[in-house]
Amino acid sequence: MPPPPPVPKQTTARSQAPLPPAVAPSGPPGAFLVELLIYSGAPFKDHWSYWVRSHQDPDLGVLMHAAGDVRKGFQFEIKRGHDFRATGNLPTKRIPLQCVGKEFFIEKAMFNSGQYKVDQTPVCYFEVSAHKVKVPEKTLRAVGDKVILPNCIY
Repeated sequence: MPPPPPVPKQTTARSQAPLPPAVAPSGPPGAFLVELLIYSGAPFKDHWSYWVRSHQDPDLGVLMHAAGDVRKGFQFEIKRGHDFRATGNLPTKRIPLQCVGKEFFIEKAMFNSGQYKVDQTPVCYFEVSAHKVKVPEKTLRAVGDKVILPNCIY
């Protein structure tokens, strides 16, 4: 009778995701705290957004993200005067990223004087910078699209 198989080696657990940065709750006078919002997309990929919160209320602010779907494509979208209590779309995680100086923001225009509004037009330097990040293109192919696989043996 052959000897029993060797005992499997102990594998180390995969390393955890990196820890979020340590960010002070407030920065220089007038600075805005920018956060990364993560929404669970299970079973698909998670959805991420930038959040610039108001000075008065952490649940009121400006949400910037890519809106759309894989069939039609995505576009940069800004939700001004967004209130998590009113919409109920709470993120799974809120990760503080950085306090950004007031000189990069135009508060009245960004927050739309407290009124909810959805648009695609940046109104301050920070939004212009965020708008430069390319949004995903449409990636879902139509049924009739022919896919050519290079160097494929049929």
